[in-house]
Amino acid sequence: MIKELLMCKPDFYDIEYVINDWMDPNNRVNKELAQQQWDFLYERLTERGITIRTIDPVNGLPDMTFSGDCGMVHNNKFLASNFRHAERQGESQYYIDYLENLGYEIHRVDEGIYFEGLGDVIYWENDIIFGYGPRSDKEAINTIQKVYPELKVKGELHIQDKTFFHVALAFSFIDKDTVIYYPEAFTKESQDYIIETFERRISISEHDARELFSCNNIPVGKDIFMHDCSIEVERQLNNYGYNVVKCDMSEFLKSGGSLRCLVLKIK
Repeated sequence: MIKELLMCKPDFYDIEYVINDWMDPNNRVNKELAQQQWDFLYERLTERGITIRTIDPVNGLPDMTFSGDCGMVHNNKFLASNFRHAERQGESQYYIDYLENLGYEIHRVDEGIYFEGLGDVIYWENDIIFGYGPRSDKEAINTIQKVYPELKVKGELHIQDKTFFHVALAFSFIDKDTVIYYPEAFTKESQDYIIETFERRISISEHDARELFSCNNIPVGKDIFMHDCSIEVERQLNNYGYNVVKCDMSEFLKSGGSLRCLVLKIK
């Protein structure tokens, strides 16, 4: 269960460069609408009793609002991201400073290893799924296991479609035994692993994955917060006892991110 999250207001969020297939400098962000969408998500989550801390945004780091990419936190330990693209590398130190001031133990991956936080780590309780390929290096799992020996690496997924540059765009736990995923984002071996490992699977369409960002969700109890999903996906979630809570994230989709990218679970 999520108790506490870290978020970053989108004061300086915009499309200032291109580092994924969604970004287009000509498709600029409506900043007023982006703030409204961010506020709506913040309010819905706090209504559920979740404590949310906020880190100050920094001018010149437009993607800093995607807090989930900055690292991962568990048991008062923060493993900071080492972003693959130079445009985002400046974000990490601000998150390190913020969490260090809160008393978190700071860790880093080895030099030359790329790791992009909860963008490529999906976990439920003590089980984690690690994704690698376009952004995070496969070797980053070694540091994760060293820093968090209490966590069980349930599996490693190899991303083959670079459009889904983070595993969080194509895979999500709904609960310990239920996952939602887009098969074609992964290699055949990784697809087989998901089928063999999880009995309750919701396999979504390309439209749900690419256009609606249905995998980039936040489960809170029986509510699944997401930008949108098809009637078929919502029906399957309902059949498993879950409710879909839709939060318009259209401005953030322009950067290739949605709800889950905007939050870093710290407790």
